[in-house]
Amino acid sequence: MNVVIRAGRDDEGPRLKEIAIAAKGFWGYEPQKVREWADQGDFTPARLRELVVFVAEAGGDAIGWCSLIPKGETSWLEDLWIHPDWIARGVGTRLFRHVAQYAAGLGARLLEWEAEPNAIGFYEKQGARYLRDSAVSEWGRTLAVMGVEVPVGEPS
Repeated sequence: MNVVIRAGRDDEGPRLKEIAIAAKGFWGYEPQKVREWADQGDFTPARLRELVVFVAEAGGDAIGWCSLIPKGETSWLEDLWIHPDWIARGVGTRLFRHVAQYAAGLGARLLEWEAEPNAIGFYEKQGARYLRDSAVSEWGRTLAVMGVEVPVGEPS
């Protein structure tokens, strides 16, 4: 099936939240804890307008998404979530490359983010490297802050 990367809309919060919950749950986290985590998130139209959001869509259905906070020469990848049915099918790579190209177009030289521990291998395949530890997360753990010089790969 053809996957299209498009700009996100501020009314898509409920679907983006569903994808984030499914993706987080894919890694074996306790379902109740995942729901509590997602309920603390901000998927409101106002918050989505503050971010640069891209959505991967197949057959008219959102299957993954990412968001960016432009910060000059170092932009911040806030989110990258893929529905479990689409993990390991190239959707994450396409979204990642798309957002990195976009950040480069805004003048960023580096893209940084806090990496979900189960996704570090994915990010390393994208050319990312460990930069530093994060502050303690809402899960009570320290995350790896990863980074990659942009642009990365070919735009989608």
